[in-house]
Amino acid sequence: MMFARLGIFLLVCATLFAEGTKQDPKAVEIAQSMMQAMGGQDAWNAARYLRFDFKVGIGGETKADRSHLWDKHTGRYRLEDKNKVVLMNLADKQGTVYVDGKKVEASDAAKALKAAYGAYINDFYWLAMPWKWMDSGVNLKYLGRKPQGDAVVLTFGKVGLTPGDRYQAFVSPKSHLMTHWEYVLQSGDKGSWDWQYGDHGGVKLASTHTSPPDKRIDMGDVRILKDVDSAFFTDPVRKLSDLK
Repeated sequence: MMFARLGIFLLVCATLFAEGTKQDPKAVEIAQSMMQAMGGQDAWNAARYLRFDFKVGIGGETKADRSHLWDKHTGRYRLEDKNKVVLMNLADKQGTVYVDGKKVEASDAAKALKAAYGAYINDFYWLAMPWKWMDSGVNLKYLGRKPQGDAVVLTFGKVGLTPGDRYQAFVSPKSHLMTHWEYVLQSGDKGSWDWQYGDHGGVKLASTHTSPPDKRIDMGDVRILKDVDSAFFTDPVRKLSDLK
Protein backbone atom coordinates (compact mmCIF):
# COMPACT_ATOMS: atom_id res chain seq x y z
CA MET A 1 0.00 0.00 0.00
CA MET A 2 1.13 3.56 -0.67
CA PHE A 3 1.36 4.64 2.97
CA ALA A 4 3.60 1.71 3.91
CA ARG A 5 6.18 2.92 1.39
CA LEU A 6 5.91 6.41 2.81
CA GLY A 7 6.20 5.27 6.40
CA ILE A 8 2.54 6.16 7.07
CA PHE A 9 1.04 2.79 7.84
CA LEU A 10 -2.12 0.89 8.53
CA LEU A 11 -2.37 0.82 12.30
CA VAL A 12 -4.63 -1.97 13.42
CA CYS A 13 -6.96 -1.56 16.36
CA ALA A 14 -6.72 -4.61 18.61
CA THR A 15 -10.35 -5.57 19.07
CA LEU A 16 -12.61 -8.13 20.66
CA PHE A 17 -12.36 -11.89 21.24
CA ALA A 18 -8.61 -12.08 21.88
CA GLU A 19 -7.42 -14.54 24.47
CA GLY A 20 -4.50 -14.47 26.85
CA THR A 21 -4.12 -10.70 27.08
CA LYS A 22 -1.14 -9.75 29.26
CA GLN A 23 -1.20 -6.37 31.00
CA ASP A 24 1.14 -5.76 33.91
CA PRO A 25 -0.21 -3.70 36.84
CA LYS A 26 2.04 -0.67 36.39
CA ALA A 27 1.22 -0.41 32.69
CA VAL A 28 -2.49 -0.66 33.49
CA GLU A 29 -2.13 2.08 36.12
CA ILE A 30 -0.50 4.34 33.53
CA ALA A 31 -3.17 3.54 30.93
CA GLN A 32 -5.95 4.34 33.37
CA SER A 33 -4.36 7.62 34.48
CA MET A 34 -3.85 8.54 30.84
CA MET A 35 -7.49 7.94 29.95
CA GLN A 36 -8.57 9.89 33.01
CA ALA A 37 -6.39 12.81 31.88
CA MET A 38 -8.08 12.64 28.48
CA GLY A 39 -11.51 13.07 30.04
CA GLY A 40 -12.40 9.69 31.50
CA GLN A 41 -13.95 6.54 30.10
CA ASP A 42 -17.53 7.67 30.75
CA ALA A 43 -17.05 10.84 28.72
CA TRP A 44 -15.45 8.91 25.88
CA ASN A 45 -18.24 6.32 25.84
CA ALA A 46 -20.86 9.08 25.79
CA ALA A 47 -19.31 10.81 22.77
CA ARG A 48 -21.81 10.21 19.95
CA TYR A 49 -20.58 11.63 16.64
CA LEU A 50 -16.91 12.05 15.69
CA ARG A 51 -15.90 14.37 12.87
CA PHE A 52 -12.20 14.40 11.91
CA ASP A 53 -9.76 14.56 9.00
CA PHE A 54 -6.55 12.79 8.06
CA LYS A 55 -4.06 15.02 6.27
CA VAL A 56 -0.58 13.67 5.61
CA GLY A 57 2.24 15.96 4.55
CA ILE A 58 5.77 14.87 3.68
CA GLY A 59 8.36 17.42 2.61
CA GLY A 60 5.62 19.97 2.08
CA GLU A 61 3.71 17.69 -0.31
CA THR A 62 0.21 16.42 0.55
CA LYS A 63 0.08 12.63 0.40
CA ALA A 64 -3.42 12.07 1.83
CA ASP A 65 -6.40 14.28 2.62
CA ARG A 66 -9.66 12.64 3.65
CA SER A 67 -12.54 13.42 5.98
CA HIS A 68 -14.60 11.22 8.31
CA LEU A 69 -17.88 11.27 10.18
CA TRP A 70 -18.72 8.36 12.50
CA ASP A 71 -21.77 7.65 14.62
CA LYS A 72 -20.17 5.70 17.47
CA HIS A 73 -23.50 4.44 18.76
CA THR A 74 -24.90 2.97 15.53
CA GLY A 75 -21.85 2.44 13.33
CA ARG A 76 -23.03 4.79 10.57
CA TYR A 77 -20.06 6.24 8.74
CA ARG A 78 -19.18 8.70 5.99
CA LEU A 79 -15.81 9.00 4.23
CA GLU A 80 -14.89 11.73 1.76
CA ASP A 81 -11.67 11.17 -0.19
CA LYS A 82 -11.07 13.40 -3.21
CA ASN A 83 -13.90 12.62 -5.67
CA LYS A 84 -15.12 9.60 -3.71
CA VAL A 85 -17.82 9.39 -1.05
CA VAL A 86 -18.45 6.22 0.96
CA LEU A 87 -21.60 5.75 3.04
CA MET A 88 -21.54 2.57 5.11
CA ASN A 89 -22.07 0.96 8.48
CA LEU A 90 -18.89 -0.12 10.21
CA ALA A 91 -20.71 -2.90 12.07
CA ASP A 92 -21.42 -4.96 8.95
CA LYS A 93 -19.13 -3.15 6.47
CA GLN A 94 -22.02 -2.75 4.04
CA GLY A 95 -22.80 0.43 2.18
CA THR A 96 -22.60 2.41 -1.04
CA VAL A 97 -19.77 4.13 -2.87
CA TYR A 98 -19.97 7.14 -5.16
CA VAL A 99 -17.28 8.49 -7.49
CA ASP A 100 -17.94 11.85 -9.09
CA GLY A 101 -21.51 11.54 -7.84
CA LYS A 102 -22.15 8.22 -9.60
CA LYS A 103 -22.83 5.03 -7.68
CA VAL A 104 -20.15 2.36 -7.98
CA GLU A 105 -21.42 -1.17 -8.56
CA ALA A 106 -20.42 -4.81 -8.01
CA SER A 107 -16.80 -5.78 -7.34
CA ASP A 108 -15.53 -2.21 -7.62
CA ALA A 109 -17.89 -1.19 -4.83
CA ALA A 110 -16.77 -4.11 -2.65
CA LYS A 111 -13.12 -3.12 -3.09
CA ALA A 112 -13.90 0.49 -2.28
CA LEU A 113 -15.84 -0.47 0.86
CA LYS A 114 -12.93 -2.62 2.03
CA ALA A 115 -10.50 0.23 1.39
CA ALA A 116 -12.77 2.67 3.23
CA TYR A 117 -12.90 0.41 6.26
CA GLY A 118 -9.10 0.22 6.24
CA ALA A 119 -8.89 4.00 6.02
CA TYR A 120 -11.21 4.33 9.00
CA ILE A 121 -9.14 1.86 11.08
CA ASN A 122 -5.92 3.65 10.21
CA ASP A 123 -7.10 7.24 10.58
CA PHE A 124 -9.15 6.70 13.73
CA TYR A 125 -6.14 5.09 15.41
CA TRP A 126 -4.11 8.23 14.75
CA LEU A 127 -6.95 10.22 16.31
CA ALA A 128 -7.65 8.10 19.37
CA MET A 129 -4.95 5.46 19.89
CA PRO A 130 -4.53 6.23 23.64
CA TRP A 131 -8.18 5.32 24.18
CA LYS A 132 -7.49 1.82 22.76
CA TRP A 133 -4.87 0.60 25.25
CA MET A 134 -7.29 -1.37 27.38
CA ASP A 135 -8.95 -3.18 24.47
CA SER A 136 -9.01 -6.95 24.68
CA GLY A 137 -6.02 -8.36 22.86
CA VAL A 138 -3.67 -5.47 23.67
CA ASN A 139 -0.69 -6.55 25.78
CA LEU A 140 0.88 -3.86 27.95
CA LYS A 141 4.35 -4.00 29.50
CA TYR A 142 5.95 -1.25 31.56
CA LEU A 143 9.61 -0.55 30.72
CA GLY A 144 10.33 2.12 33.31
CA ARG A 145 10.89 5.88 33.36
CA LYS A 146 12.74 7.17 30.29
CA PRO A 147 13.76 10.72 29.27
CA GLN A 148 10.57 10.98 27.17
CA GLY A 149 8.34 9.72 30.01
CA ASP A 150 6.99 6.42 31.32
CA ALA A 151 7.58 3.83 28.62
CA VAL A 152 4.95 1.18 27.86
CA VAL A 153 5.22 -1.44 25.13
CA LEU A 154 2.04 -2.44 23.29
CA THR A 155 1.92 -5.79 21.51
CA PHE A 156 -1.06 -7.69 20.20
CA GLY A 157 -2.63 -11.10 20.39
CA LYS A 158 -4.15 -12.82 17.38
CA VAL A 159 -6.22 -9.79 16.45
CA GLY A 160 -6.28 -7.25 13.67
CA LEU A 161 -4.55 -7.32 10.31
CA THR A 162 -0.97 -6.93 11.49
CA PRO A 163 -0.69 -8.45 14.99
CA GLY A 164 3.11 -8.51 14.69
CA ASP A 165 3.33 -4.73 15.08
CA ARG A 166 5.06 -3.48 18.23
CA TYR A 167 4.53 0.00 19.66
CA GLN A 168 6.46 1.78 22.38
CA ALA A 169 4.54 4.68 23.90
CA PHE A 170 5.84 7.37 26.25
CA VAL A 171 3.47 8.98 28.75
CA SER A 172 4.34 12.23 30.49
CA PRO A 173 4.34 11.82 34.29
CA LYS A 174 3.16 15.45 34.53
CA SER A 175 0.32 15.64 32.02
CA HIS A 176 -0.37 11.86 31.95
CA LEU A 177 -0.72 12.15 28.16
CA MET A 178 1.06 10.03 25.57
CA THR A 179 3.37 12.55 23.92
CA HIS A 180 5.74 10.31 21.93
CA TRP A 181 5.33 7.05 20.05
CA GLU A 182 7.78 4.67 18.41
CA TYR A 183 6.92 1.62 16.34
CA VAL A 184 8.33 -1.43 14.62
CA LEU A 185 5.83 -2.96 12.21
CA GLN A 186 5.66 -6.61 11.26
CA SER A 187 6.65 -5.41 7.78
CA GLY A 188 9.93 -4.17 9.25
CA ASP A 189 9.14 -0.46 8.89
CA LYS A 190 10.19 1.72 11.81
CA GLY A 191 9.37 5.25 12.88
CA SER A 192 8.52 7.66 15.67
CA TRP A 193 6.02 10.50 16.15
CA ASP A 194 5.28 13.26 18.63
CA TRP A 195 1.61 13.77 19.56
CA GLN A 196 -0.32 16.95 20.31
CA TYR A 197 -3.92 17.10 21.52
CA GLY A 198 -7.03 19.21 21.43
CA ASP A 199 -9.87 19.30 23.96
CA HIS A 200 -13.36 18.61 22.65
CA GLY A 201 -16.01 19.09 25.26
CA GLY A 202 -13.82 17.56 27.95
CA VAL A 203 -12.48 14.71 25.77
CA LYS A 204 -8.93 14.91 24.46
CA LEU A 205 -8.15 13.63 20.97
CA ALA A 206 -5.06 14.01 18.81
CA SER A 207 -4.71 17.20 16.80
CA THR A 208 -1.27 16.95 15.18
CA HIS A 209 1.57 14.46 14.80
CA THR A 210 5.09 15.33 13.69
CA SER A 211 8.10 13.22 12.75
CA PRO A 212 11.43 14.86 11.89
CA PRO A 213 12.56 16.05 9.52
CA ASP A 214 9.48 16.79 7.44
CA LYS A 215 6.50 14.52 8.15
CA ARG A 216 3.24 15.79 9.58
CA ILE A 217 -0.21 14.31 10.15
CA ASP A 218 -2.94 16.84 10.86
CA MET A 219 -6.29 15.56 12.15
CA GLY A 220 -7.93 18.72 10.84
CA ASP A 221 -11.46 19.59 11.90
CA VAL A 222 -11.87 17.38 14.99
CA ARG A 223 -15.23 17.65 16.71
CA ILE A 224 -17.46 15.63 19.00
CA LEU A 225 -21.08 16.37 18.12
CA LYS A 226 -24.32 15.62 19.92
CA ASP A 227 -26.56 15.89 16.86
CA VAL A 228 -25.95 15.38 13.15
CA ASP A 229 -28.43 15.54 10.28
CA SER A 230 -29.01 11.92 9.17
CA ALA A 231 -28.66 13.02 5.56
CA PHE A 232 -24.88 13.11 6.04
CA PHE A 233 -25.03 9.31 6.25
CA THR A 234 -27.29 8.86 3.22
CA ASP A 235 -26.75 11.73 0.78
CA PRO A 236 -23.51 11.69 -1.27
CA VAL A 237 -24.06 15.30 -2.32
CA ARG A 238 -23.61 16.62 1.22
CA LYS A 239 -20.15 17.88 2.21
CA LEU A 240 -18.53 17.46 5.61
CA SER A 241 -17.07 20.93 5.15
CA ASP A 242 -20.66 22.18 5.49
CA LEU A 243 -21.33 20.27 8.71
CA LYS A 244 -21.87 22.77 11.53
